[in-house]
Amino acid sequence: MTSCPESNETFSASVTYNRRCPEHENENENENDNEYTTIIFADRVLSVLGHLCMNELYSDVSFVVEGQRVPAHCMILAARCEYFRALLYGPLAESKERPIPLPQVPLEAFKVILGYLYSGELRIPKMNLDASVKVLSLANMYCLAEVESVVTKHMIQNLKTSNVLMVLDESRRYNLNELAKECLKLVDRNSSDLLKHYSFRVLSKESLEEVLRRDTFVAPEVDIFGAVYKWSLLNPDVDINSVVSLVRLPLMTVEHLLRVVRPTRIVEPEKLLDAIASGIAPVNLPYRAVVCPGVDVTASEKHTYRWTINSNELSIELSCWYKINTLHILGTYDHTVNALSCAAEVSCDRIHWERVGNGRFQLSQTWQIIRFPAQAVRSVRIVHPETGRKDLINYVMQLKAILEDTVPEDPVGQCLTVETPV
Repeated sequence: MTSCPESNETFSASVTYNRRCPEHENENENENDNEYTTIIFADRVLSVLGHLCMNELYSDVSFVVEGQRVPAHCMILAARCEYFRALLYGPLAESKERPIPLPQVPLEAFKVILGYLYSGELRIPKMNLDASVKVLSLANMYCLAEVESVVTKHMIQNLKTSNVLMVLDESRRYNLNELAKECLKLVDRNSSDLLKHYSFRVLSKESLEEVLRRDTFVAPEVDIFGAVYKWSLLNPDVDINSVVSLVRLPLMTVEHLLRVVRPTRIVEPEKLLDAIASGIAPVNLPYRAVVCPGVDVTASEKHTYRWTINSNELSIELSCWYKINTLHILGTYDHTVNALSCAAEVSCDRIHWERVGNGRFQLSQTWQIIRFPAQAVRSVRIVHPETGRKDLINYVMQLKAILEDTVPEDPVGQCLTVETPV
């Protein structure tokens, strides 16, 4: 900014334009004669308009918000916002009524929006996310895309486990889909902590069902059921059946079903028996799984550890269920295992194993890349495809489990060998 010593006003950076008269287009005039500099006193103009905000001076319209009369100026509002242009100059019934009532509009949030329309300044509450949600809802209602984008980013930056469920409820209430999407991502990452948080018990039924419906909301199912039961105690007038139906009972042990679920009496006996039957013979159970596209979920101690069944069987167990569709296997550089066939198998319960592809350990170090349809996986093991030997993971130098963004249309059992320099 540069100060003007005579008027004590400020002006923005100057902008240079070229202008030419049509009559002299063919004349060789000095270009400098047809240039001029524009000095913009934007700050001064915005300051004056800002002083008119909620000011009776020159006011020609007023609104009633939460019982309080708020003066305004038709021309400014109509010029700055399509919504108010239609309200004040369009065929809407409210435009004929004075003062204009604005029911269900929060007063403080309305004042923030008016401040933006008059001065271009947006005063976002730093710590009060509830107030920010109300500002965001009005920006959405008034089709102020610029405000909606800025406030959404501000709220996303301030999301944490203590407020994410409240914000999720509010975002659903006002149809703020982008904000709700970010809330659900944080919910997925902190599922176990949120199940214990009080805000989970006061979550709306609609938001609760949306959370439980997610395959990526990963936590022990018995803990999920316990949180749902506590929620039902605080919401006795709400029909619990649709909520309970989203708890994946077959993922629980028979002991949990009998000792934890049955005493609550919120699950019908027939459904309890069906869950027990599914648990005894688990086939295609609806496992929840963490989704980390492009990330090797065996890359750190946070994700995995090596687990031994017995001296003849070895497998790698992930810290929880992950959705993957690709295994990268680097065989050891050992001449004793030259051309040794191998097969990769995955499991969700360490009991039922599914073979996803075959490979071969060779004399040179090579990556065996096995692709298969994306599925939930908890354990991975390398076996011999013919003898059934289950300790071949001893011959693996490195194993990566990844959910790739793109895989071939028919990836079942597909194995790609990539030479690796020694």
